[in-house]
Amino acid sequence: MVADPSLLNPVEVLATHASFRTDLGVSAVGDCRNLLSRLPDECVDLVVTSPPYDGQPKYGDGEAYDRAWYSGTFHEITAELLRVLRPNGSFILNYRSKRTNGERGTLQYELVLWLKEQGWVFAEDFVWGKPSPPPGRWNRHLKDAVEYCFQFTKSREWQFHPEQVLRPARWDRKDVERRKQLAHNFVRVNEPSGHGRRRVNAGPDMVRPSTLLTFEPEFEPNPSEHPARFPLELPQFFIGLLTCPGELVLDPFGGTGTTALAAQQLGRRWISMELNEKYASVLPARMEKARPRMVL
Repeated sequence: MVADPSLLNPVEVLATHASFRTDLGVSAVGDCRNLLSRLPDECVDLVVTSPPYDGQPKYGDGEAYDRAWYSGTFHEITAELLRVLRPNGSFILNYRSKRTNGERGTLQYELVLWLKEQGWVFAEDFVWGKPSPPPGRWNRHLKDAVEYCFQFTKSREWQFHPEQVLRPARWDRKDVERRKQLAHNFVRVNEPSGHGRRRVNAGPDMVRPSTLLTFEPEFEPNPSEHPARFPLELPQFFIGLLTCPGELVLDPFGGTGTTALAAQQLGRRWISMELNEKYASVLPARMEKARPRMVL
């Protein structure tokens, strides 16, 4: 049993394992199962991560990221995530099964069922659409421009802040004409001339986003040669939607530190865990380029 979380600062708990720190967070190199075991219960507000996809051969660490790895090692990791997450916290899992021999894998759907059996609430599924997906040519497939971001929670009372991620409304002329057909979209107004008329209520300028997320893939330079980076906008969106400033964001498969960078920029505390030191080593330069406040 870990110590009372009220007595421990999760970021400081991993200070001795830090490869890099800022005033808000710590990047630790090592097996996330060992690192997670050091954290107190219910100390993390949000987990945003993207584990290696099934059949991914490019990490060069000797692991076979197949179905057995997910039913074994990954299951152990998600059990620890369930322990360290606060009761109103969320776990965002970015995952997409690969195609093998002309058939799309089903592991992305099996994971949802496995995590439900483990005790997670399957709160929502978001679709990440890529306007400019990587090129490719297959006999019976198109470009793969979709990935999933599954939201899991510990309870049905997760914190939710859509007002922090509002998007500009899109009211074009066709939409205004459509709204004219709906009586409830009209409001009575008084004109300076004294004559009243009926006007289409086009709605607010800023509105809640949908579960369809449209972000370009990561096209920035890749000095670490990480094979599967997601764009900064992806963790930024979920950090804004599901946390408040000062709360703690965790990425157990930290990679090049994209989740950490997003959290730093948005004023959240953060912990990034990465097994491969080469991938984690680029985070200081990324932070410096973004000009956050540093302590090291």
